[in-house]
Amino acid sequence: MKVEQLPGQSAGFSLIELMLAMGLGLIVTYGIVQLFIGNSQTNALLTGQSRLQENARYALEFISQSARTAGYFGCDPDADKIYNTLNASWNQVFEFNITRPIEAFDYVGDGNSTAPGAWAPSIAPLPRMTGGGSINTFKDGTGIDLSEVVPGTDMVVFRRVEIPGYRTADIVQPTANPVVEDNGEMDIAVDDFVVISNCEQAALFRVTGLTGGAGGTTLVRGTGAGLYDNAATETLSELGVPFGDAVSSQGTVVGRVATDIYYIAQGAGTNNRDQRTLALWRRSGTAAPVELVEGVRDLQIRFGIDNTPHDNIDAPNRYVDFDGLGSNDVVRAMRVEITASTVDVVTDSDQPVQRTFSTTISLRNTG
Repeated sequence: MKVEQLPGQSAGFSLIELMLAMGLGLIVTYGIVQLFIGNSQTNALLTGQSRLQENARYALEFISQSARTAGYFGCDPDADKIYNTLNASWNQVFEFNITRPIEAFDYVGDGNSTAPGAWAPSIAPLPRMTGGGSINTFKDGTGIDLSEVVPGTDMVVFRRVEIPGYRTADIVQPTANPVVEDNGEMDIAVDDFVVISNCEQAALFRVTGLTGGAGGTTLVRGTGAGLYDNAATETLSELGVPFGDAVSSQGTVVGRVATDIYYIAQGAGTNNRDQRTLALWRRSGTAAPVELVEGVRDLQIRFGIDNTPHDNIDAPNRYVDFDGLGSNDVVRAMRVEITASTVDVVTDSDQPVQRTFSTTISLRNTG
């Protein structure tokens, strides 16, 4: 029997029409998916590049701040008027060797070794971990773990007296314990290593005790037999000259020694491919190293020498590695070059995108 279509009724889709509709739908869906994937990849790339630039900016800023204050004493005394009152020599107390405001170590190894001799000069004097403990450190367990350091990268060290220093309350005799003004904000602590200085001389000593009083806080310089102890035979002035005169302390200040060591090592995190990240690390003072900026893969340091220091143009005209500096070279600037990455993999490759950035820093207090 033939079924006739009633008025007002519409016929269904044919099989061909359904297939065409499904095909067109798949094409549109595929296009939308591809657009979404493309936008996601573009967003990941832009986010990664933004993170890369941010990492580079932070890394350069950290290093620049340390470099600009390296060698600061306040009123800078002559180099031969900086005295060491500890039992150890300057070379034995790397963390407090304020006679060397800046040091750098150029990697000269084969790209695999992290032995101390893989850097020039050797990094053997650095505070570092060894045999479950540490050497060249005031506090045990705070050294740099060389097994985590990235071969091929440089290291750089900056030393200064912390800003601000604390004014002495009165004249300080060479054999006396300095008394500093204390308005309740003085934060020098026992076992801090500090420098007392004015425009004529400076001296490094260890604070072994604090005594409060109406005139200020006394920094006790107790003696001992260890390398990091104050020597019983050493005074604050080898020439016997007091800090200040009979009237006042003449701008004498006391401040902590601050030493920053920057280097590249394995970071604590992983990226979106479960690859361990690299990072810029810093060891400050006598504390253990800390990870500063994730995604920094390389650090290279060069120093600008002024070959014509008497031409009234205080600018470098040649750059060399630290190990290439001569004893009479006049250093005007330092060039820092870092390589930063996106951390995560944001392209079809299996590695993060990376770029190299550099900056030149004028050195103010290094002579």
